Amino acid sequence: MAGNTHVPDKLHGYTLQVRHMMCELISLDLEKVVSVEALEDVAIESEDSVVVEQIKSVQSGNNPIADRSEVFWKSLYNWFQYIKNGDLSLYNTTFRFVVISNRNVTTGVIPETFHSAHTDEDAKAALKAAQDTLWGTKNELKAQVPSGYSSYLDILFNAGNLAIVTQIVKAMQIETHPSNYDDSFYKKFCSQTIPPEYAEELFTYMLGWVYERVNAQTKHGLAAYIKCKDFRDALQSQIRRYNQNGILASVATRPSEHETQKELDRQDIYIKQLGFVELDVSDKFKAANDFLRTSAEKTAWAERGIVAPQSFDDYHDGLIRIWSTQSRLVSLTPSPTNIQSGQRLYLICQDAVRTAKVQGNDTPEFFGAGSLHALANEPSHAPLIGWHPMYKDLLKASGDTNE
Repeated sequence: MAGNTHVPDKLHGYTLQVRHMMCELISLDLEKVVSVEALEDVAIESEDSVVVEQIKSVQSGNNPIADRSEVFWKSLYNWFQYIKNGDLSLYNTTFRFVVISNRNVTTGVIPETFHSAHTDEDAKAALKAAQDTLWGTKNELKAQVPSGYSSYLDILFNAGNLAIVTQIVKAMQIETHPSNYDDSFYKKFCSQTIPPEYAEELFTYMLGWVYERVNAQTKHGLAAYIKCKDFRDALQSQIRRYNQNGILASVATRPSEHETQKELDRQDIYIKQLGFVELDVSDKFKAANDFLRTSAEKTAWAERGIVAPQSFDDYHDGLIRIWSTQSRLVSLTPSPTNIQSGQRLYLICQDAVRTAKVQGNDTPEFFGAGSLHALANEPSHAPLIGWHPMYKDLLKASGDTNE
């Protein structure tokens, strides 16, 4: 069964903004709209409130929530400008500073007091303490403030701006994720009502879905907006795909062209069997691909508890019966040559197994064909099925049996 602790590897191929946007889209409030590069790095808008999020990734020695962090003061300055310019309302906005790190990050005294200030009095006191720390009680330290953020402090500590800055501090939150952001993100996704055995596939698909919609808007220089309802609808559509009664969905990774060619070059027994009936290289390549996909699918289904191991035995028995019946029918209407008879049997069986079921469920298109190749491959000295009427003799004559 898929657990809630293994983070799919593909997650790391997406930008932090896309990942965090999807994290915010996982919401019970379907009326919310989540944006990227509109009001902030990420913003969450509902009918009566807005949350703007400045997201900082820490992968080196810097600390964005230190007392003298340039990015910290720049964020407060930007929020002040958004309020002053009318882009945000002072009374329904939460200002969130999100720090995602691969190590523990210590929150400075100033950011911590800002985060803890929930009243006007607390916010004013926190601002005064910050000013005393950075400028000194008599501004004796002001000239020592680095130029990188001194201009921000000039605005934020200006008495004429106190009313606005106080409200920003009061509405400010600091959220830190030291080394566990992706784990928390994946657990949040898995906490939804989804089939756990398909959690990884659904998670990876929805990441791609979010990325495509963000990219479609931002590539034209626009901000990206996604409704929580649209996200939920897309997820439910995928859940229905995996939960379709009577259908086993593919969950394993497809083999690459290189992997398929490598499998073909091995010239395993089932490939040699195709050579006995003179099928061309494209047929053999498709057979190798089906064989690999089917093998991977069986392993994945069994590991996740989707299919019981004994069900594969029942399925294989059914395929052998199909092959046996079709082999007898072909022998009753012989072709001019054994090679043609073998080609005919191969094509008939390929078509016939498409309707064979596993645990009463239909299988992906490649699965029946791949299972036939598995049966045509083992045991090597006398495979359970073959295509040429004399396939066992041909294998023995070619020296490919290991009795």
